Amino acid sequence: MEAKMNLHVCALALLLFGSIATVRGRAVDLVDDSNDVDNSIEAEEEKPRNRAFEADWLKFTKTPPTKLQQADGATIEIVCEMMGSQVPSIQWVVGHLPRSELDDLDSNQVAEEAPSAIVRVRSSHIIDHVLSEARTYTCVGRTGSKTIYASTVVHPPRSSRLTPEKTYPGAQKPRIIYTEKTHLDLMGSNIQLPCRVHARPRAEITWLNNENKEIVQGHRHRVLANGDLLISEIKWEDMGNYKCIARNVVGKDTADTFVYPVLNEED
Repeated sequence: MEAKMNLHVCALALLLFGSIATVRGRAVDLVDDSNDVDNSIEAEEEKPRNRAFEADWLKFTKTPPTKLQQADGATIEIVCEMMGSQVPSIQWVVGHLPRSELDDLDSNQVAEEAPSAIVRVRSSHIIDHVLSEARTYTCVGRTGSKTIYASTVVHPPRSSRLTPEKTYPGAQKPRIIYTEKTHLDLMGSNIQLPCRVHARPRAEITWLNNENKEIVQGHRHRVLANGDLLISEIKWEDMGNYKCIARNVVGKDTADTFVYPVLNEED
């Protein structure tokens, strides 16, 4: 019971911090970048299963804007953040789908078995081609029995309407499009910190540990082929900030994840 209380207190503190923190987005040509209007939708919740929390929970910490206007030659990045129990997954749906289909949509993310985790995840969708018509992009988040989503309508440049769509030519600097901002879990758990990248040519990924040193493959720390960092049997000394660095010939991008091991009072 005390372990559950510790996790709930941590979750409450993180949600409060997330609500007052200022998140700086990349510059794009906005029609409406205001989050005053909540465009998120929460699906009906199924009967909760036996987990560390009495019920699955999932909340937006940053909803995407409702509308965006693409400028000529501009790459657009739509950002979506959420926090929840276990390890929430985020996927993007392009085009308009009825609410019933969004609720039943199969996730393209492999769900991690982490019943005691609390995670804040960030995902972005990159539009690196010229749109010829307005298009809807929906951020869909899931954890356990909970599903939430919010949509952005992107309008094309006025000069490109009714013309064939084409991808911008040439190399592109890396953009980290899927990462976790915070990951809490009980000591002794195995955690996987994602670092997924959009780049052309492909980016090389390295990680720095909580002492700002490059991580060398070992029995407890491994950088996987997809760029994720796996930390086995987390300990109190693993607490701190971990940095993913993605580089290619054009440039680099970085993303930080704060890892917080929580004492399991039941041990």
